[in-house]
This record gives sequence, C-alpha cells and structure tokens, in this order.
Amino acid sequence: MNKKRLAGIEKEMSRLISQLLFEEVKNPKLDCMISIVRIKITDDLRYADVYFSPLAYSGKEIKKESVEEGLNEVKRFLRKRIGEELNLRFVPEIRVKIDDSIEYGVKISKILNEIK
Repeated sequence: MNKKRLAGIEKEMSRLISQLLFEEVKNPKLDCMISIVRIKITDDLRYADVYFSPLAYSGKEIKKESVEEGLNEVKRFLRKRIGEELNLRFVPEIRVKIDDSIEYGVKISKILNEIK
C-alpha cells in the first residue's frame, strides 16, 4: 500500500483515538492522562499497533498493568468508532502496546538537571 496513504490513516486514527479517549471513554482504569506515542499499521490494513504512554499528574501513581487492561477493554469501542468516522474497507484490529519513552525522557532530563 502507498506509504503516504498509510501515514495519513495513522495520523487520522491518532487524532480520533485521542479525541475519543478524552471525550467519550469512561473507564475507571483510565483515570490518568494517556498520550498516543505512535501508530503503526500493517500494509494490508489488518492490524494497528497503537503505542500509548500513561502520564502521571499531581504526584499520582500509575499502575501500567491496570491502564493496559483498561485500554484492552475499550479497544473494540475504539475500532467501532474509527469505522464510523473513517471510510475504510477494513478497519484495522487494534493491538495495545505500552510505551515508556516519555517517562524515560523525563527521567533522563531530571538526571541531567541534577548534574548541572
């Protein structure tokens, strides 16, 4: 499939999933801020690996296993809403993956600030 088309679909899915998580999803396991780091769709549009990063705020502790479980519970709803919003022949099956890159970057930044 055309790489530009895949990139466009990934961008639209990212926008739509972010909007849905913020406005429509009411799952108590997802009580933290969740950032979508990236989306990787297979060439045949069958699977979409969605990389999420849970972000802590106000000193709140995050249980990543609970967040991943909550995301797995709502992925069917997300897939249904993506199918309604985007005109695709096949709506990709969402595979949830937790990404710690933002957390890792914050940790490295703190260490560098301490060295100064």
